[in-house]
Amino acid sequence: MNHTSERGQSGRRQFYRETVVAATVRMIIVIVACFTHVTTVPASTEFLAGADMSHLTFFEDRGITYRVNGQPQDALTILKARGFNCVRLRLFTSSATQAQADPYNYINNLTYTLPLAVRVKEAGLKLLLDFHYSDSWADPGKQNKSAAWTNLTFAQLKTQIRDYSSNTIAALNAAGALPDYVQVGNEITPGLLWSDGRVGGSYDNPTQWSQLAQLLTNAIAGVQDAAGAQMPKIIIHIDRGGDWGTTQWYFDNLQARQVPFDIIGQSYYPWWHGTLDALRTCLSNAAARYGKPIVVMETAFPRSNSTNIFGIPASTNGQVQFVVELAKVVKGVPGGKGAGVFWWAAEFQQLSGFNLAGFHQRSLFGSDGNVLPAAEAFGAMTAPLYLSASRSNNLLILQWPLSGAGLALKSSTNLALPVWTNATNDIQNTNPVFSTSVPVDGSTTRFFRLQSN
Repeated sequence: MNHTSERGQSGRRQFYRETVVAATVRMIIVIVACFTHVTTVPASTEFLAGADMSHLTFFEDRGITYRVNGQPQDALTILKARGFNCVRLRLFTSSATQAQADPYNYINNLTYTLPLAVRVKEAGLKLLLDFHYSDSWADPGKQNKSAAWTNLTFAQLKTQIRDYSSNTIAALNAAGALPDYVQVGNEITPGLLWSDGRVGGSYDNPTQWSQLAQLLTNAIAGVQDAAGAQMPKIIIHIDRGGDWGTTQWYFDNLQARQVPFDIIGQSYYPWWHGTLDALRTCLSNAAARYGKPIVVMETAFPRSNSTNIFGIPASTNGQVQFVVELAKVVKGVPGGKGAGVFWWAAEFQQLSGFNLAGFHQRSLFGSDGNVLPAAEAFGAMTAPLYLSASRSNNLLILQWPLSGAGLALKSSTNLALPVWTNATNDIQNTNPVFSTSVPVDGSTTRFFRLQSN
């Protein structure tokens, strides 16, 4: 999307068009005294500001209402209006009997998920489908096969995962809800479909890695069978956002076995996965080594009932601060490879009789159902990127949105033979807006732009 703003002093406005200095720079904005120059370049890959809303219907069916300033609205509409552009839905292999007996832990089967996927698409949002390949939660602690698949041979299991993946995608496509992105497995650091596809520990051997690679390749082939030319982007998702060593071990093994995928997915919860600096190191190293886009597939931050986490308080303001700091890390991945972030359990609300593991205190909606400020900040990661200028006495005020997190403010005194250096002015952050003040000196002409580090 092109965004051109015009601002000037003394009624003067002037616009220029120039080529972009570097392909990795999404937008260049140059301010010359009282003139504003904007050149916009569309990003090669849309940045995903997403939310996992898998239990939305579950909560709605139990009386939960989502609100904006007390007024009920559809939760998907609320998030889209704030800049979210994708919704992630998990998928279990559970039976109707299992879902009825224990809905919180088994409800996310295709019968439940398909109409919710249609809602997502009708809301104008992209859809990310998260195959668990299990009757209930699959995560680093458990990757259990569906009860119906337990007695299959490995050869039969390869056929089953391909057929199941294909049939699922075909059903969604027929309903008008073809996913834009597909995860083949959820947090599969230890593999999937245990024990056939298990890796790590005593299972860290060539035979097990070969079997995991075959299962993943067959799952991806199943998606391709149904999607054809409209193939979704394929994501491999592990849970090691702050752990480069394990990330390298895992993806080196997949790469050696030529598993075809498009995006690296990581979970990053700061209370489990380490500091933001550890995340920065891991994502940057992965981008350099594998050359693929990287998405933080799961994250969250508490608004209450927690001590400070790495200096950020557990409060609604702390959630916003976390979003800003996380945006700086992901958008600062070299080569523009930081491709998105998803907030997990964005829809969670407290319900009597259900153990939500505290995630109702980490959601994007308060206990009264009202959307929280963190949602506004999170969605700002997709805002049109521009640098605005205004003058206050002898100061030039420069501002840009959170979508510019990870970019550096550069300045030069000459456009004919430009030498761009880092602007040394202090940069402030007020929620999803960055700003800095530059003294105006009538004897010096200065140019400013945002660019990748």
